[in-house]
Amino acid sequence: MALVVGAFMVALVPGLALLAFLELPLEIATHRIQHARRRALQQSMLEASARTASGVQESVAAMETIRIFSAEEEEEELHSQNLSKELRLKEQMALELALFTLLERVLQLAIRVLVLFRSHQQLRDGSVTPGVLVTFLLYQDTVGRHVQVIPWNLHMCLSVSVSVHPDAIVFLVPSCCSMASMNS
Repeated sequence: MALVVGAFMVALVPGLALLAFLELPLEIATHRIQHARRRALQQSMLEASARTASGVQESVAAMETIRIFSAEEEEEELHSQNLSKELRLKEQMALELALFTLLERVLQLAIRVLVLFRSHQQLRDGSVTPGVLVTFLLYQDTVGRHVQVIPWNLHMCLSVSVSVHPDAIVFLVPSCCSMASMNS
């Protein structure tokens, strides 16, 4: 659907279509960078959680020894440090998600402004009629909606399918990811 509407856009106003399609590679690049950062932070988060859990297990197992040597404060301080590191990682993940979302929206808005500015120039020059311009802008919205549901890579589908119970995959994986592609 997106390809057909994109072809109509190119047929209507080729210059504006190329400018509008500039959004796609920028969005893909931003999404891939965000995905890589999120995976690295999730890995760090898992390691920090494992350290905290193992520290708690070791403390519980060695409770008598800790009491004998009066090391409760040291164990408490170590546990506090592990928990604060986990909290910092969670905050960093939330901050990066917010920043990447802001970046994506700024890029989308910048492309929209450029398209509207250029279309205004073409409308003023008389190279484009108002009807063609309205049709082009409606097509641009349609293409944008269809492209947003396309998963940027198959690894997203695979990571969801590996980490979730099989019955829940139906609700979490976008409909464009087929179960056959995830199982192979």
